[in-house]
Amino acid sequence: MLVPHWVLFAWFALAALSTAYVAWDNFVQKNPEETVMKWGWVLITLYMGPIGLALYVLSDKEPAPGEHEEFVKPLWKQGIGSTVHCIAGDATGIIAAAAVTALLGLPMWIDFIVEYAAGFAFGLFIFQSLFMKDMLGGSYLRGVRKTFVPEWLSMNMMAAGMFPTMAFLMMGRDMRAMEPTEPLFWAVMSLGVIVGFATAYPVNVWMVARNMKHGLMTSRPKQKARHEGHGGGHRMRWDVTRPQLASVGLLTVLAAVAGVILPAQKVNLTLSADDVDGAIMPPGMIMTRDTPGESMKDMSAIDPELVSYEAAQAARGDQPLEYELDRGVKVFRLEASVIRWNILSDQQVEAYAFNRQVPGPRIEVTEGDRVRIVVTNRLPESTTVHWHGLVVPNAMDGPAEITQDPIEPGDSYTYEYTVRDPGTFMYHTHDHPDRQQALGLYGALIVKPKDEARDRRLGYQHDVVIQLQEWLEREGYTYPAMLMEGGLPNFFTINGKAYPDTEPIRMRVGERVRVRFIGTNNNFIHPMHIHGGPFEIVETDGNSVPEGARLLKDTVNVGPGERYDVIWTARRPGKWLLHCHIPHHTTNENVEEQGAGGLTTIIDVTS
Repeated sequence: MLVPHWVLFAWFALAALSTAYVAWDNFVQKNPEETVMKWGWVLITLYMGPIGLALYVLSDKEPAPGEHEEFVKPLWKQGIGSTVHCIAGDATGIIAAAAVTALLGLPMWIDFIVEYAAGFAFGLFIFQSLFMKDMLGGSYLRGVRKTFVPEWLSMNMMAAGMFPTMAFLMMGRDMRAMEPTEPLFWAVMSLGVIVGFATAYPVNVWMVARNMKHGLMTSRPKQKARHEGHGGGHRMRWDVTRPQLASVGLLTVLAAVAGVILPAQKVNLTLSADDVDGAIMPPGMIMTRDTPGESMKDMSAIDPELVSYEAAQAARGDQPLEYELDRGVKVFRLEASVIRWNILSDQQVEAYAFNRQVPGPRIEVTEGDRVRIVVTNRLPESTTVHWHGLVVPNAMDGPAEITQDPIEPGDSYTYEYTVRDPGTFMYHTHDHPDRQQALGLYGALIVKPKDEARDRRLGYQHDVVIQLQEWLEREGYTYPAMLMEGGLPNFFTINGKAYPDTEPIRMRVGERVRVRFIGTNNNFIHPMHIHGGPFEIVETDGNSVPEGARLLKDTVNVGPGERYDVIWTARRPGKWLLHCHIPHHTTNENVEEQGAGGLTTIIDVTS
């Protein structure tokens, strides 16, 4: 599940309030605890929020004046104090290192090494040895020697919990968690500290019980003066044998190693924040330890913050595109951008669109026309346009990095050619088309024959384009629908709308309609069926079918990229369905509305 931002900000607000209370109680109300522990509690509560507050109140906050010594005596509370002291320093080093390595674009496996070194170094050299040197006899080097092993054991166990938590959440569905500029990054850090605290707590209880570490203490003015007068600090004699220490040390090392090996079997630790670019993956998508970052970005959702235009609820795609004449050349302009589009009155998707509509505008020209099409890219990624089915000069064909350089964001590219073949064609992106075409970058290209009598011989009164598409929308995010785990579509559209919002075809008995089926979709073969009588196939993929070879059918399989032109005659009055004959494709999120859904429209025939 994707965590809404309001939940994250609510947690941050609770953490801030909890931290403010702990700081006030320690420094203003003067809870009788050592100064280093007071700062430890402030940091822990900052990282752990209300959980840190609860631990403080239950284990260290003096319940009444003069009761602190007795209140903090239980071993479980001493273990909490020891863990706080460790985690406060280690977590600060880890979080700082995580932010820096992410901003530098380092892969996660290097990130873990840097985090471990930074956490251990900050915990040992700053929070343990420096802040506690007076308590340990006044010598910084003596403090380093005395706290090295306890800090190492505790750091190992913290890493055993924090590292896999970070790996699985940062490389999970919402990889904005890898970006320090995103709230989710800091939420993952918070959860990682909570889990790391839990895994480090048992070894800290053991070390307190064996006199290897201090837990909670009581610091009152007379006691402080007495400690300073002796000049020797808190001297502790370890109650542990070498075999015991070695075995516990080995266990903590194994735990820390497992904390890296386990996620390395499930997620790709060679990737950095730059490699995944904050990708949000669809639910159910299977990602493995060798899934490339480019693959993740290709399958990811459109970032809603990139939407530059919200279309009206009733807006329609496939609108005729106007052109300008430049010395006999028809000049068309296409602009690709990120928009928000209604596929149903109550269902929006984010989409990549040409000229702010899905499908893109219909380009209609005549056989023999010279056309110039200027394409401007306002997407967050490069793109191109391919003229599917047309015979054009190779340099104008559109495949990215093969016949042309991709059109980078903010740039434009001009295609110019002479249209030589009449028929039904399409245009679509040819730069990561599995992503971009699935998100809406396609449109119809209709070439009328120069010999108008050719069309008149077909004897139709209505000309209808039917462009098919598949969509994947979950939890408010739109993903490119793909035939793979987690990528299957849950909405289907005709000309950018799902039934009952598809546009009906209105006819009278005896009239004929030319239906141009266009497979602008990426995945399925759609058996398109018309009720009320058979139709005649008159053109396939832009090629006329000779009159003697035409078939009468009531269902035609339209695959991705295919085009079928059929002539259907209105024989009787009524509402006749035009729909895909895969029943799931005539639902919306597997639900029928007003008797159908998805790839369905009505041919409304009156007498």
